[in-house]
Amino acid sequence: MDRSWMNERRISEEYEKGVSVFLQYVQENAKSVNRTYFCPCVRCLNQIRQDLDNMCDHLFMFGIMRTYTVWTWHGEVLDQPTMSRGTDYVEEWMSDHLEDMIRDLGEDNFGRANLYDSLINYSEQPLYPGCSNFTRLSATLKLFSLKARNGWTDKSFTELLELLKEMFPKNNTLPIRN
Repeated sequence: MDRSWMNERRISEEYEKGVSVFLQYVQENAKSVNRTYFCPCVRCLNQIRQDLDNMCDHLFMFGIMRTYTVWTWHGEVLDQPTMSRGTDYVEEWMSDHLEDMIRDLGEDNFGRANLYDSLINYSEQPLYPGCSNFTRLSATLKLFSLKARNGWTDKSFTELLELLKEMFPKNNTLPIRN
């Protein structure tokens, strides 16, 4: 589905047509709660539910999040990589989207503890010694993707993270098998 409209000016005909197609997609594919859906405008950030009329207004007043290119909150299913794609897929995805993620954080956050350098470091550091499938950052992003796709509550996600913490060795290293 064409998403080029998301980068157009909000007063353009392309943007108007794109919003119309998006709202139709939402109505046909997304799960509603009392006829409300998560609003992807830059003000609501897919965290506040709106009816379709208000969502339309928000998309024109505030604009859509330009990085929201896979509409997971609106019924779109993510392309799931197979295990054979493993590292190549993660590295390709990371290199394609890391700059977008960093830009989304905003300049104000870069003043805090060298955030950019930390993200770059985590995008290169293996999840654990000998791990070739995930970096620390890609593993974190995969977990958050699961949370979002499956509608996990913050409480259930926190419980999952606590369980995983108990499962992994305390010294943050795993034996490497030859």
